[in-house]
This record gives sequence, C-alpha cells and structure tokens, in this order.
Amino acid sequence: MSSALLLDLYPQIRLAHIGFVTASGTLFTLRAIATMTGARWSASKAARRASWLIDTGLLAAALLLLYVLQLNPFVVPWLAAKIVLLLVYIGLGTMALRRARSTSARIAWSIAALACFGMIVSIARAHDPLGFLRPWLG
Repeated sequence: MSSALLLDLYPQIRLAHIGFVTASGTLFTLRAIATMTGARWSASKAARRASWLIDTGLLAAALLLLYVLQLNPFVVPWLAAKIVLLLVYIGLGTMALRRARSTSARIAWSIAALACFGMIVSIARAHDPLGFLRPWLG
C-alpha cells in the first residue's frame, strides 16, 4: 500500500495508536498494582499475552505512522527521544513486574516506569524531546 493511500487513513491510524498507548499504560498500571498486592493474575500467561498483543498493535500503528508521514525516527529528535525512553520504560517495567524482590522495590520501579511512560506521552504531545519540561529547560 502506498503512503499516499495510507495518508487517507492517517486519522484512524493515529487514533489506533493513541488507543494502544492508553491500553498499554492502563494494563501496565493494573499489573503493577496487582503485583504489589500479591495478585497472581498479573504474571499469568493471559496477562502477558494481552500485553504482547497490545504492544504489537502499538508498534504496528507507530510504524504505519512513520511510513505515512515519511519520518525517520533517528533524524527527528523528539522521535529519537521517545525510542530511547521506550527502551528505558521496558527495562523499568521488567524490574517492576518480574525482577524486584520486595514490595518497596516494586513500588519504586513501577513509579519510575510510569514517570517514564508519562514523559514519552509528553514528548509525543509536544513534538519536542523535552516534552512538558521545555518551558523550564529551554
């Protein structure tokens, strides 16, 4: 499919991307809370598969947006910042949901992951690598 043809679908692709972002953040938050309270469902195969499915949809929508808008994420500073923070978010989330041994550590890792997620959203909304921090730092 050509990018010109997909350009007509831009609003729907963008909306899908936003929906997947919302679902991904919500599921992580619910799993983190459940993990901290000792609920077993958060580590279940179904919860992990739901996360993979949502994140796969999120990645597909992101790649379609890059293609439609003809953006190179390694040249556009705000997109590069999002990619770096995405990798950090994955690491923090792994610590929060799987690796941390104590409840206080799970809480700390979860808060860090959610702060990172918030920064990613802020960067996306501002189209600026500093996101909501731009007025204070720039």
